[in-house]
Amino acid sequence: MKWSARKIIATCVLGLALLGIVVFAAWRIRLANDVKAEFAAIHAAGLPINGVEADAYYAAVPDADNAAVKMADAFELMATYDDQRSNEVASIKFPQLGNALTLEQQELIAGFCAMNSNSLLQAREAIKLPHSRYDMDLSWGAGTLLPHLAKLRTLSRAAAFQSLLDTNTSVEEISTIIGIAGTLDAEPTLISKLVRIAAIHMAVAALERRLNQCGMNENELVQLGVLLGNSAKTNQMANALIGERAMYVQYFRMGAAEIARLSGTDENNAPIPAGPPRSGPQPLFIRLTGFFERDLRFYLQAMDTNISLTTIFPRNTEIITNAEGKIFKECGRYHYILSGLFLPALGSALVKETTGLAEVYTAQAALAVERFRQANGSLPSNLNELVPQFLPAVPIDPFDGQPLRFRLLEKGYLIYSVGKDGQDNGGRERPADAKSGDKTLYDITFTVER
Repeated sequence: MKWSARKIIATCVLGLALLGIVVFAAWRIRLANDVKAEFAAIHAAGLPINGVEADAYYAAVPDADNAAVKMADAFELMATYDDQRSNEVASIKFPQLGNALTLEQQELIAGFCAMNSNSLLQAREAIKLPHSRYDMDLSWGAGTLLPHLAKLRTLSRAAAFQSLLDTNTSVEEISTIIGIAGTLDAEPTLISKLVRIAAIHMAVAALERRLNQCGMNENELVQLGVLLGNSAKTNQMANALIGERAMYVQYFRMGAAEIARLSGTDENNAPIPAGPPRSGPQPLFIRLTGFFERDLRFYLQAMDTNISLTTIFPRNTEIITNAEGKIFKECGRYHYILSGLFLPALGSALVKETTGLAEVYTAQAALAVERFRQANGSLPSNLNELVPQFLPAVPIDPFDGQPLRFRLLEKGYLIYSVGKDGQDNGGRERPADAKSGDKTLYDITFTVER
């Protein structure tokens, strides 16, 4: 049979179309299997893959053992000024060494601390309990309510300010701040970890100021050393990302009606009440093309990368920044819309976490130096002299893996980490009034001039 040119062309076109359908179907099946495999791997590791599982992952705690329950009582007792002074108190920064609060600021924080003395007493009782689980529902995803975080930060600031007012209570106040931070150890959200880091920063700043004012006895030095050692947990950001990943997965499976519900208003033009995002049928085109499914695969793979980066020590910020840049570049290039919205700014979060660890390590070393001073009547010439009597080993700088730097001053000593740039800048401390565009290289320092 003789084929016409038209029939040959039509047959070729039909064949190519069928081949295209087969290839697309194979890709679509592979895409679905890739997502299933990602979920299976997460489950195999005992980790959550949705908001409900994330809520269960943040384990329940019996009320009798739950610091968060008693902390809620502390929240009820919190108070502030009923005029513009409340804003003035909130704007006061903890002074760096060499600086002091004005008389007006001292009067403001003295009144604020007096108003919250009972709240701090209750917080001190709360942190004696072994576990903590604040009241929240992580299945709500981005709508999860976390009102305790602002209150914990305010309580920490009150304790830090009280340590400025009375050196006799500073050890107790510093211990309280560390304990408050510890109630967030198991909370698997990124913002919770950032609040935890901020609280520990306040504790270290208060400790540095106290050691510059006067010494501590052996029991106080040992007590704070143990508390700081317990706070130096390197799994915190991984824990946060595990929870965040599960909380946001559910948004990739929302239907058109749910998207409209969450982004719209009700018939009275009022905002839609918060609640967990619900899965539902997506438009046929979206389902067939796998538009959100490919976005979900990328999100899961990117979060795998991010979680693995949190486990690397020392922290090479260049590697982290490059990995983060590559991920967000692909989000734009391949139109991964939801991934671009939900993937965290990992680089800045890890720098904050590592900075917090460096602050804890320098503070631990300073406490050991003070114990050496008390035992020997002089300062050590280097940190190696503290081992093994006062430290099991010289703390490692989490930014470059080298021992923390130590230098004797004309009066006192300086302990420092090289910080995120990885360069030893001689212990140069960033001033409180440094501008955001300041290009000067600084270190993370703990200075005692006494």
